[in-house]
Amino acid sequence: MVGAIFSQALREYFRFRRIFPWLLLGGLCYGLALFWPHLIKGATHQEQYSSVSSILAFRILALSSAIFTTAIVSQEVEGRTIVYLLTRPVPRWILLVTRFAASVIVVSFLGSLAMVLTSVGAFGKVGNPLLLNDVKAVVFGALAYGGLFLLVSLLVNRAMIYCLLFAFGWETSIPNLPGDLYHLSIYSYLQGIAQHPVTETSRALNAVAGGSNANSISALSAYLCLAVFTVATVLLSAWWFTHFEYVPREDAE
Repeated sequence: MVGAIFSQALREYFRFRRIFPWLLLGGLCYGLALFWPHLIKGATHQEQYSSVSSILAFRILALSSAIFTTAIVSQEVEGRTIVYLLTRPVPRWILLVTRFAASVIVVSFLGSLAMVLTSVGAFGKVGNPLLLNDVKAVVFGALAYGGLFLLVSLLVNRAMIYCLLFAFGWETSIPNLPGDLYHLSIYSYLQGIAQHPVTETSRALNAVAGGSNANSISALSAYLCLAVFTVATVLLSAWWFTHFEYVPREDAE
């Protein structure tokens, strides 16, 4: 039964109609990386790749996580199908975690694809010295963002609004604030995993993207913090979903 739930969720999330916009955004990453030398004269291939991945590709990760993860429960509540979802003969927490795992796989795939297309645009090939760390950052980012957005979707109505504010407001502003506040941003830990080389150009662009404290966190610390954060948010989400009732929204259109 768990396998059937997982495969059904995976098929649902991988429907072409749902991933097509993300494929277009991946193509935008490729085009921007290809055009980057015309914007920044003398930029190296690594600078092309690092700049575009920081400005756009990592934002695609946060955005796709917000949309796919909040759909796990919120979409079912607003679509009035939550009752049918909960009638399945499996514990609620298993149902939630299984669908969460499917969303993480889809988000990781879309984020990694954006990185690969950025690499092709910048280097003219798939591989580059920074890509492996970026893919690792994407996977841990999909888990951390997903855990947070899953919990938010269980706690509040219209969770998408709060998740988008976090992805594009909090994650852009907090890393640029003085002091140690950047530790409160998931993006700062993703930059710690990626460990992109810092130049004057990338420093200015990172400030725009919300990463002026790039590389301030070590890769090991980033891995550990994101892993603990993910486990904590998913466990809390599973407990909450098990102990509280969810009914269709009567005001849903």
